Amino acid sequence: MFGSAMAQNFSDNFDSYTANAYLAQTNTAWKTWTNKPGTTEDVRVSSAKAKSGSNSLYFNSSAASGGPSDILLPFGGELSSGIFNLSLQIFVDAGKKAYFNLQEKSVAGQGWSVDVNFDSLGKFNLVNTTAGTLLTGSYTPNAWNKITFTIDLSSNTWDFLINDVSMGKFQNSYRQIAAMNIYPTQNSSYYIDDVSYSYTAYTPTNLNAALTFIDKVAGKLLGQTAVPEIEVKNLGNTAVTALSLEVTYNGTTLTKNVSGLNLAKNASTKVLMDGSVAIVGGSNVLKATLKTVNGVADDNAADDSKELLINPMTTAPGKYVVVEEATGTWCTWCPRGAVFLRKMDEKYGKLFIGIAVHNNDPMMNDNYDNGLGTIISGYPSATVDRGADIDPSAMETDIVARLQVAPKGGIKSGAIYNAASRELKVSLTTKFNVPVSGNYKLAFVLVEDSVRGTGAGWDQVNAYAGGSRGEMGGFEKLPNPVPGSMMVYDHVGRIIYPNFNGLNNAYAATVNAGDSFTHNFTVGLDPTWKVEKLHVVGLLIDPSGRIDNGSHTNLNDAIANGFVNGIAVTGLLGVKMEAGGLLVYPNPSKDIFTLSGDGLKDAQVSVYALDGKLVQTETVEGLTATLDGSNWMPGVYVAVVKSEAGSFAVKVVRE
Repeated sequence: MFGSAMAQNFSDNFDSYTANAYLAQTNTAWKTWTNKPGTTEDVRVSSAKAKSGSNSLYFNSSAASGGPSDILLPFGGELSSGIFNLSLQIFVDAGKKAYFNLQEKSVAGQGWSVDVNFDSLGKFNLVNTTAGTLLTGSYTPNAWNKITFTIDLSSNTWDFLINDVSMGKFQNSYRQIAAMNIYPTQNSSYYIDDVSYSYTAYTPTNLNAALTFIDKVAGKLLGQTAVPEIEVKNLGNTAVTALSLEVTYNGTTLTKNVSGLNLAKNASTKVLMDGSVAIVGGSNVLKATLKTVNGVADDNAADDSKELLINPMTTAPGKYVVVEEATGTWCTWCPRGAVFLRKMDEKYGKLFIGIAVHNNDPMMNDNYDNGLGTIISGYPSATVDRGADIDPSAMETDIVARLQVAPKGGIKSGAIYNAASRELKVSLTTKFNVPVSGNYKLAFVLVEDSVRGTGAGWDQVNAYAGGSRGEMGGFEKLPNPVPGSMMVYDHVGRIIYPNFNGLNNAYAATVNAGDSFTHNFTVGLDPTWKVEKLHVVGLLIDPSGRIDNGSHTNLNDAIANGFVNGIAVTGLLGVKMEAGGLLVYPNPSKDIFTLSGDGLKDAQVSVYALDGKLVQTETVEGLTATLDGSNWMPGVYVAVVKSEAGSFAVKVVRE
């Protein structure tokens, strides 16, 4: 173990420590998040596994919020120029995850330069909250992987390597680093060994400017145009008063001369180029070059050019990707899900269909919540087209991959709405692009934006309050909890019909290319739902349970499309459980259930299994009803009551 007075070099293989000792309590070069060495925030040295020698650090967590271990390795200051190298060995247990990040500021929690996530499937992603995904790739689970960052902070060029092989270079929207933070997230289990870093400070020359960032180009889709914006930083001792720049891409050259500047040492400016470039297919380099500084060549040509590889995504025709996010107002980290749904909305527009599936709060839909709960491991979580359970911050990688998969079919929505009765009829017409066979299913989802409320359950718990966990779409500036009066909830999944898994055998057993099928859904809208903020979503679900394709239409446009008569679909509406003054007894029962209450007058009672199958219907004339459940399979059922008093539902349990 070695550390210089200027903290320019450091290494630790943990072999000089006693096994089971607290790290930060043993070596003051390591810190904990709130400076509590020797507590559960510290991490114990482990002798269970090591890359070299006998010891390493072991991190694991099953808590929804992660932790409690929260370890910091400060780098001796806030570094924004020079060359910095970080290396460590990581072993991620099979089926588990791992995480660490680089902090921007000396005070922990003031900015996250980069988050490094290793998932349970052998994939890694580097992200931050301003840029989203920076880099993705693969690693080897259940084996030691050497992780290296080589960072030229002066030119803002970051290289990420695994086992000494570059996984890719990128520019970062955060321009400095100050510490490494290791914090186990939910379902983590991993070892860290052989940590080292080195830092070589930058020595300024008389006249030197560097290109540090190319903006407004990355993320563009094929066929779009872009006007590049170039960031220039003065790394010299002389003030910069004039610049000349050139950008080249796919045979197009843009130039720009800038005068009248007074850019002091270490200050930056952004230059928007004159003209635009058209984004073409394939991998092509956009290159920015600083031609002159103050009318002459500067002292260091090495940082006068910067390249950005542009490989625009070509989406499969007619493909729309569906993200279902598990959330709840009680969930401390769930603001992250809302922020990343909004980011994907902004970036991918109509190609992206986001659905926030709420749990245990006023926006919960039992049917949707119960269904999504079978394929996620905690909160917040997200699935893209019902693929792997992932953190919402990592959804973009899966979105990009799915947008390039040609769908088997597409869905068109139509609707008719009776404002007086608030009855909504929706038609979903599925047209197949290719022949298919097997059990393809269909589900109808109603989504609402701009949902607001006050009172119990509407306040959003917010772990990002105060900024101690970095920027998170503005939540770092809001209190904990955020009062319901300050919250606007978007993408709220109100109904999934007939059930989460979709209508079984919705189509013919064998379907030809060009075949169309229309299904009709009838629902009653809750009086609190705003019609102008509702969206009709269709889900085409393949035999494996993955969403093949989705459709997304605001309700007014669906009404304009017109309602098309087709196959009437019945099933469990997934309405919020409201007893409506009813008593159910005994409950649970092995056979007979008795319902009583004013809401039963002239009512129809329909009993559904949780998969949406209708198992029994009774017409009630008086104020009591008897349900014979002796032939039902043991389990949970929903009795949906419709009468003049309204529509509501109660759970009944067959023992």
